[in-house]
Amino acid sequence: MNTMSFRAFYLLIFVMNLAAPVSRSVAQSDDLCAECLPHTDPENLGEWQVQNAFSDEFNDETRSSIWHVQGKDDGQGPYYNSNKGRNSQFIPEAISQSEGMLRIKSDWNPSFPFDEGYGVPPITTGALISKELLKYGYMEIKCRVGKSPMSGAFWAVGNGQSTGNRGELDVFEHVGQGWDSQKDNADISRTMQMSIHNWSRSLNDNLVNRRHWTQKHSLGFDVTDGMHVYAADWTENYIKFYVDGTLIRTLTKEEADGVKLNGLGGWVIDQGQRVWIDCELFDWEGRVSELKADMFGDEAVFEVDYVRVWKRGSDGKHGQDDHQANLIRNGNFQTNLDGWETQGTVAIQDVSKWKFWKDNNPSLDPNAMQIGAGGTGSASQVISVEPNTKYLLTAHLRTPATTGTLEPSNLRVKPVVFHAGWMGVEDHGSPRLTRKVFHNWFQSYSIEFTTGSANETATVFFNNTESQRGGLLHVDGVTVTKVDDLR
Repeated sequence: MNTMSFRAFYLLIFVMNLAAPVSRSVAQSDDLCAECLPHTDPENLGEWQVQNAFSDEFNDETRSSIWHVQGKDDGQGPYYNSNKGRNSQFIPEAISQSEGMLRIKSDWNPSFPFDEGYGVPPITTGALISKELLKYGYMEIKCRVGKSPMSGAFWAVGNGQSTGNRGELDVFEHVGQGWDSQKDNADISRTMQMSIHNWSRSLNDNLVNRRHWTQKHSLGFDVTDGMHVYAADWTENYIKFYVDGTLIRTLTKEEADGVKLNGLGGWVIDQGQRVWIDCELFDWEGRVSELKADMFGDEAVFEVDYVRVWKRGSDGKHGQDDHQANLIRNGNFQTNLDGWETQGTVAIQDVSKWKFWKDNNPSLDPNAMQIGAGGTGSASQVISVEPNTKYLLTAHLRTPATTGTLEPSNLRVKPVVFHAGWMGVEDHGSPRLTRKVFHNWFQSYSIEFTTGSANETATVFFNNTESQRGGLLHVDGVTVTKVDDLR
């Protein structure tokens, strides 16, 4: 090739590089956040516009202009909405920032001068709250939860009781480790919980638990082992939850409004909300009397690489990424137990007579599968799958004899009942997966699984036989759908 040809060749390459679209992956330099796009839309189909009032790379002191630090008075009092912490106290000293990382440290801190009503147990931790209100948008965080009984959470809640704006959206609440042998929840650090709550006291004075909707999802990893990307695309008609680029759940406004609380629909996230990053201690995950100082070591740190929030452009598209067809036969049990292989005590139960069914039923059909009435039981179904493919198993489950989730005391010193049931998937070319259940009204649970290179079938199962804690289990709304990596 002669000199002129070389020059023409390199000129062509230079022009092509200028014309080529810029890579928008989250792996870009933190200094290029304005150029970054949601993890699930690298082609920018949504025509996303970054929202600087909620986005932080944690590289500089922008934190002071974006976030209120709970416990630090910035002119509006030290604690927004009087929330000083759950079974712990938020203090500004728990929050630090270095090397492009936000860190929230939870400590066993008996020498701290706790406010009245706090200090049992003697735990300090931290919280950041956005100073501005967000109404709809794509919320994304890259983080690692600390190895401790504390949660790490990314969520948003309405501005105040006086305005009636008390809806809460939990993108996730992760707990770093279980601590109570009575609860026996060793898989807690592999669980993602998504929820919508309504905390309006005027609507819910007589209810202890004001959760409208929740889903517990079994992840394929431990949330304390490394950084992962979690996101929610929150619109006026739906919210989509993502983990590392995979769609986990789509909740529509119509579906949420079908979940009643005191006769009111569950879509209570239609007003502006403050965005939170925090750690808390959930006493429903175990007795706080069982906590020990050595559970709050150097690794009890919630680390956040970034928070990014976008608004969809006026001509931005909504991704067509809903789950595909259900592979389960008779998942709502409308035709009794057709399609299911059963052993032991398994029957169809009209669950409409049970308390909370009308407000939390997973389908209009009152039939559910009942396992273990007075004994052990199991049910399974073999489904057709594709090799090397990711699937999502989802079901609505309840263990009606469980009392532990309704125990009102912070210090659970008396025995409570945790009857357990299990769902899972096996014979799919990968290790057997299970999800334990102990909640006394229907909640949605899910497990993500990937088939082996030669597997064309998988077995979905439900039982109360995985341990001696097994009890009565109700199953409804079972689905298995193929999911796609959207990155």
